[in-house]
Amino acid sequence: MQMRTRLPSLSSGSCRIWLLCLVLLGVSVSAGCSVFSPVSILNALVPSSGYTLQSGVVHGDGERQKLDIYFPVTPADQTRTIVFVYGGAWRDGSREDYEFVGQALADAGHTVIIPDYRLYPSVVYPEFVNDIVSAIQAARAPVEQRRGEALDEIVLMGHSSGAHTAALLSADPRWLKDSRITLDALVAIAGPYDLPLDDPEVEPVFSGVSDANEVIPVALTTSEHPPALLIHGVDDERVLPFHTRRYAAALQAADVRVDVRWLQDTGHVGSISGIASPLDRSDRNRQRIIDFLDSL
Repeated sequence: MQMRTRLPSLSSGSCRIWLLCLVLLGVSVSAGCSVFSPVSILNALVPSSGYTLQSGVVHGDGERQKLDIYFPVTPADQTRTIVFVYGGAWRDGSREDYEFVGQALADAGHTVIIPDYRLYPSVVYPEFVNDIVSAIQAARAPVEQRRGEALDEIVLMGHSSGAHTAALLSADPRWLKDSRITLDALVAIAGPYDLPLDDPEVEPVFSGVSDANEVIPVALTTSEHPPALLIHGVDDERVLPFHTRRYAAALQAADVRVDVRWLQDTGHVGSISGIASPLDRSDRNRQRIIDFLDSL
């Protein structure tokens, strides 16, 4: 198991509460000679129990084509394999930053795969989506070896631009048609599902797209779409809530099961950070996801 740097000095209850407030506000804090980002603080507060980690599984030739797998110490009765795609506007992010996601869901009994993928401007669409497909394929062998059974079903999960990628893979069956993988469900958090290709931030990433509908999950949704849980903070100013409303409406029109959960007093970052075990008591975001998985 890969060891992660932790902050043993952050043990008192009052200190933990204060730091969690900083995490939610997006404030960095210094400890000794180092400055810790909100995500490093959050990961430092996350329990290191409940999972074993297989880190750095290769799914391509590039440095950003590796993945981590969080195996549950105690699998759930209906254990799932979850592929989590993080966000970052297709420009930023690292699998190590999402230890809190891996821990929260592995501790609940599920296997969690978190891949890195190539970013803009090094690549443009569809290469980062292809990376997630290759990561799913590469994770098959270690998961099957650990479980002793075939990996033929997964749950896709993502946040922000990662939720768009996860939704695109769910809405368009062509992406995984050769993978022998069935999608059990989609858990999508604060994603831009009605992607505005004329947006200055989006346009260069999808510069080679001739037909906008091929990258808009709202337009691609059919009755073949797996059941979905859509989560969005009502105060999200980064990816506006109308994206989730439109995606939910498209799923309902296609007679696909869709559960929508609105997080009150929550913005873009809070919709994903609330999954972390130390924060779950505040908005039960982690429990919402676990309950949805249990209902499948």
